[in-house]
Amino acid sequence: MYSLPQRANTLFAFFISVLFCVLGAVALSGPVLLLATHAGGRDAGVPVISVEKMAVKLGRRGHYYDYTQPMTELAFIHFNMVADLTPYWTWNTKQLFVYVVAEYATPTHPTNQIVIYDDIITSKDDANIDLRNQLSEYIASDMSHKLAGINATLSLHWNTMPHVGILMTDRKGSTPLVFPKPTK
Repeated sequence: MYSLPQRANTLFAFFISVLFCVLGAVALSGPVLLLATHAGGRDAGVPVISVEKMAVKLGRRGHYYDYTQPMTELAFIHFNMVADLTPYWTWNTKQLFVYVVAEYATPTHPTNQIVIYDDIITSKDDANIDLRNQLSEYIASDMSHKLAGINATLSLHWNTMPHVGILMTDRKGSTPLVFPKPTK
């Protein structure tokens, strides 16, 4: 009647169909769980970001002795940050990509964003962030080579990367800062 390869093929096709249905249900439940976290009042508190100290110096981007690059104002920011991202960790969360962004406007560009710090959180135990006097990982500079006197805001952004499903992004907090005049 039916041969062994036909029966194996039928079982394999049924297994794959069930697997894709389960993965589809998991992918659809991820955003629903995060929205339920927001609506249920278990939303993460607003992260506290404060600027400890900041220095703007004249320098060159890239190699310091590359004299083909113009002198530009480079900002070094020391900041404190406390954030609890454990409510964003569900059973479908693989990792959180966390980054601090300085946003500002210039006359030529209405929206500018500079990432000054980032981290990858791979477990719920590490989702409580407490940074004290943290030096920015990346040096801030602008295309116009001027930063002094610009009003900016620091905010915490993160991407929730699921095992299965779509990438979710969110942001919280806003701390104002003004870039000081450059020092030698």
